[in-house]
Amino acid sequence: MTLTPKVMTIPGVHRTARAGPTADRAAPVPGGTEAGSGGALRGEKFREISFLVARVHLSSRNVPSQRHDAAKDLAADSPQTIARLVHMKAAVEIRPDAPFRPEKNEVNDRPSRDLFPDIVFSQGFPSNPTGIFVVEVQHEKDEGKRRQIPRYAAALWLFHRCTTIVAVFSPDQAAAEYYSEPIATELPGYTCPPVAIGPKDIPVVNDVDTAVADPALAALSVMAHGAAPGVLDTFMDGLTRLEPDDSSKYYEYAYRLASQQVKTNLEAAMSSSAWPVYSPFAKEHFSRGREEGHEEGREEGREEGVIEERASAILDILHARGKAVDDGIRARITGCTDGEKLRTWLFAAATADKAEDIFDA
Repeated sequence: MTLTPKVMTIPGVHRTARAGPTADRAAPVPGGTEAGSGGALRGEKFREISFLVARVHLSSRNVPSQRHDAAKDLAADSPQTIARLVHMKAAVEIRPDAPFRPEKNEVNDRPSRDLFPDIVFSQGFPSNPTGIFVVEVQHEKDEGKRRQIPRYAAALWLFHRCTTIVAVFSPDQAAAEYYSEPIATELPGYTCPPVAIGPKDIPVVNDVDTAVADPALAALSVMAHGAAPGVLDTFMDGLTRLEPDDSSKYYEYAYRLASQQVKTNLEAAMSSSAWPVYSPFAKEHFSRGREEGHEEGREEGREEGVIEERASAILDILHARGKAVDDGIRARITGCTDGEKLRTWLFAAATADKAEDIFDA
């Protein structure tokens, strides 16, 4: 059988398809047990490379992107909201109001490599799910990330044999439009049409009842339309009608996803006498907002340091393995400001046949 454009689509995956492995096998480990001084030298280089990779990998854990993590946390906490946005944009086979069950986000397209989409949910019985829903958060255009989307759909469909939908959520509208473009694959006849949600796909929430019924949507509305009349007031009014823990949680989501100007307006709203009786929630978050402004500046400095360290480590690894690095490759590595992309290149540098191959990882 062959896959048609409707197979493993986003929306929808059909049960009658069969996908074959297309990815390359993992490259052999450098060094190994080769005899002689050459093998010993390569073994020494490999130990040096392993140390560099481990060092940067460990340091990278301490500098997550606030916006990326906020978007992931909100989607993990409120999958129904993201599913409703997907359902509004595309005619997909998804039931937004049915229960969603978190699943492991480790996906494998054997015999190639492990893949890790941001969040994976299932619907139906655990032993026989009726649907798989993947949410991937992306902040900028990245062809490597974009090429992973059909692999997520194919690998999850092969494992679960049910409808598989991959939604890309992006706080940046240009990135969302980029991920909305159909993705051609090496499998003849199969082009993957993603569903991407950007700020333009998020409705303006200026009704308090809606904000209370779907606080996650209200927080996303603050991210996308925080400067629009009534949006911030509606969101803050809605928080007063939620339980304290929920108020705190959704305020955090909105604050971490918002632009700097909207963050300033949120802090001003917290300090205003219009906020009822200076609630502990308001006092706590107004104070936290000011503290986080200072911390964000410090964190940006730390993140810049890690980015520089990753770029340097990539060049060190390529040099240690004897791979030629021309000025163009060096400029692309040192000019990259995306920490996750550099991390991907870093691990690819340990096995790439040529220096430029890291950009295909």
